[in-house]
Amino acid sequence: MSDGREVDQGELLGVAQDEERARSLLRALRTLSTGPDPKLREMANGVLRGHLSAEQAFTDPEYTAALFSGADKVRRAGELRSDAEAREAGARFGDWQRARDAEQDREEEGPERRQRDGASAERPGAPGGPGGPGGLRGPDQFHGARPGHRFGPR
Repeated sequence: MSDGREVDQGELLGVAQDEERARSLLRALRTLSTGPDPKLREMANGVLRGHLSAEQAFTDPEYTAALFSGADKVRRAGELRSDAEAREAGARFGDWQRARDAEQDREEEGPERRQRDGASAERPGAPGGPGGPGGLRGPDQFHGARPGHRFGPR
């Protein structure tokens, strides 16, 4: 399938096993495709362009070594940070996650709804927008909304 287009989440269902995981995997591959590690960029771009299947990528010894090396760096950095740094990182992650979820919701609702609603969904405090009625209220809003721990597996 290396015709220049990017794979879609449906093509990742073989390894992801459900729509949410496939969507998450696609986001992760996009992130890795522009990241600092050249081996992970190569792997992610190969999968996204269809030159490499996800199964091949996740069983290749060089790619799995790069994945585990990156995860180990993150783990060590987490162990070395202070409680204040951990709280700050958690708050930044929550902000990032809310923004990502809002963007995903906009993508899923389609262009006709975005045109009908106009810019109100983009302005904090506007009806339907973050902070407005029914909008985002803060990090505790998601407590219990998703399975698993806030920063753990989903």
